[in-house]
Amino acid sequence: MSQDGQAETLVIIGSGPAAWTAAVYAARANLDPLVIEGEPSREMIPGGQLMFTTEIENFPGFPEGVDGQELMARMKAQAERFGTRTMMENVASVDFSTYPFVLRPSYSDEVRAKSVIVATGARANWLGLDNELRLAHNGGGVRACAGCD
Repeated sequence: MSQDGQAETLVIIGSGPAAWTAAVYAARANLDPLVIEGEPSREMIPGGQLMFTTEIENFPGFPEGVDGQELMARMKAQAERFGTRTMMENVASVDFSTYPFVLRPSYSDEVRAKSVIVATGARANWLGLDNELRLAHNGGGVRACAGCD
């Protein structure tokens, strides 16, 4: 909830490139966005798939390349520089049948929002083969690539 108890103008759910890009534009438009990033777990880390990407060679503005964690940190810092607020928590549910919309974070009080951008990204679509995840996590030649998939 905004500091004055009113509904948020804009809440962005997610913390990957789409979320931070939306936050930069929204903050520059004086929409005072709140980004609910999600929280680290065994299957998700705030920042999205790029947090597991070691080398990004095809993102404009980085002629020498950049690693995914650095790129995500820079995107977040840029959004915060323009006034984006953040909350590191999962959104358990959203009620789009009421207005303002009602978001229920995992632990905090509900958040009401006039607008919501859902930028929760994607994840690898594993095949379910024996040892697939073990090989992927241990450098065994099985990969899911955020930059090339």
